[in-house]
Amino acid sequence: MTTSAIERTTADDREGESSITARLAIAAHNAVDIAAANLEQAEKALREARASAGLKEDETAKQAQSISEDALGLVKAYVELYPLRSVGIALATGYLLSALLRK
Repeated sequence: MTTSAIERTTADDREGESSITARLAIAAHNAVDIAAANLEQAEKALREARASAGLKEDETAKQAQSISEDALGLVKAYVELYPLRSVGIALATGYLLSALLRK
């Protein structure tokens, strides 16, 4: 092989290498773009889930408050209907709790 043939082969190899490098760089950039798009979608889904959980939390708190208000109303009605029985239940409950807490 002559010197000019070797130089052309080396130049062709460099072009091939740069072509491969360019293709790899493009592929890497595409992969990064796809990953960024997926991360944006995941972040959006996470924000929506967080907002939905906040709404569910508010709904649950309102339901719990409603249930506790209903229970309190029932207890008040029971105490008004059966005042002596209610005092007896309160005394028995206090005695049992104090006995359990002493142990």
